[in-house]
Amino acid sequence: MSRVRVKYNYPGFYKLRSDPNVIRELERRGRAILDYANRTMPNGYGYRMSSFQGAKKDKGRWFVQVYAASNHAKYSNAKHQTLVNALNATQNPTPPAVDPGGHP
Repeated sequence: MSRVRVKYNYPGFYKLRSDPNVIRELERRGRAILDYANRTMPNGYGYRMSSFQGAKKDKGRWFVQVYAASNHAKYSNAKHQTLVNALNATQNPTPPAVDPGGHP
């Protein structure tokens, strides 16, 4: 039996994670969560989003954060779990593993 060795291309990981299409998709998902969360606020805002690239020593992962910025949003999020609900509501449903007819 032969041994398989895998060599990671870390500069390639960094390049992939900083690709404009990847960033655009992450920010699109963040904005969807942000819009959902802000719709729960009476004045229409209270949550914010930030987008930035992490340090290169961590392979340059891109981060998109949605957070409660106002005191009212912080209280509302703690009481109603607004951000968790927003995350759940904006995700695509996972297709069933088995066909509804019972066939794999």
